[in-house]
Amino acid sequence: MKLRLGMIGGGQGAFIGAVHRIAAYMDGDYELVCGAFSSNAKKSKESGVALGLSADRSYASYQN
Repeated sequence: MKLRLGMIGGGQGAFIGAVHRIAAYMDGDYELVCGAFSSNAKKSKESGVALGLSADRSYASYQN
């Protein structure tokens, strides 16, 4: 069973987010399902879509 992973930060242009995703991918036991990748709503949605998520699973805040 894979861990369902939500990510805060690490969107487009953020180096460390990609590093964390690569490390988790190497383990092979996770699935990225949502995230608040940026405090900018548009950038967060664009980042999520670029990572293969639907736009409605990318949030502008961890509080949503």
